[in-house]
Amino acid sequence: PVIGLGLLVGGCLPELESYPLVSQPLSVYQAPDVKLAVYRAADAMMISIQEKVHKRATILPASFVDEQNMDETTPLGRMLSRQMAGRFTQSGYKVLEVKLRNNLLLQKGKGQFLLSEELSKIRETNEAHLVLAGSYSVAKNRVFVSTQLIRISDGVTLAAEDFSMEMTPDVRKLLGVSQF
Repeated sequence: PVIGLGLLVGGCLPELESYPLVSQPLSVYQAPDVKLAVYRAADAMMISIQEKVHKRATILPASFVDEQNMDETTPLGRMLSRQMAGRFTQSGYKVLEVKLRNNLLLQKGKGQFLLSEELSKIRETNEAHLVLAGSYSVAKNRVFVSTQLIRISDGVTLAAEDFSMEMTPDVRKLLGVSQF
């Protein structure tokens, strides 16, 4: 009887709240996950195209480019494109593997860029219905990313999403940017 009363009373007590640490020593600091930001953006895009795009529509990903130089990309730009395309694949969309295609400009170290004439070829072959494109801008402490899902037949953007990520040592390395 006493134990039962203790459990009954104990079950009625409010749970103690645990508060997050306001600051942590640098040795245990965990940078926010870049993939989480990319996946959230991809998920938001998929929600906005639910009624507009069938999952059998083929998506062609292109490397994300630096806003300051649209002819160049970095390992970060290629990674963002792969992660975004990966998220669409995980959700059941049909995504083409860019490295297996011969109608995109592939330049070692520069990523995959769509040229206007290449876009026309893709349009003619009807192999891809949508292009997943993006760009990023590097600031002092953050990288701002903009991504779009563009219908190839008429160039209309069906979904767009913007996000940013912290300029961590890993992101700096992927950008080829030295510490400030």
